Amino acid sequence: MTAEAQRLRHDVAKYLTRAARNVGAAPIAPALAAMLARDLYEAPGGGRPSSRFAELAAAVDTETARRVAALFGRVDALEGAVRERDEPAMRAAAALALEIAGAIEQATGGRA
Repeated sequence: MTAEAQRLRHDVAKYLTRAARNVGAAPIAPALAAMLARDLYEAPGGGRPSSRFAELAAAVDTETARRVAALFGRVDALEGAVRERDEPAMRAAAALALEIAGAIEQATGGRA
């Protein structure tokens, strides 16, 4: 596995899904909602996870890169509603984050 693939899994998939993995059937608590918004829209070290993915997308095949970029577009479109703690939007964004992480993990051969 390349260093870029490792960074992609760590810098994008791991951080993107920290809170998303904890969204269950119960109402989303305010602390989890805040963490979810940070994970989805604020990458560690600055910038956005979608931008960090774009920087590292060469680590995956073109089809996966296009699919993940499209999924990030959907996540980014939900930002206002997620930051306003709209429950359906937060659930949708969390599901998309898990789908993104799954695609990255499958393309890079490891779990984030």
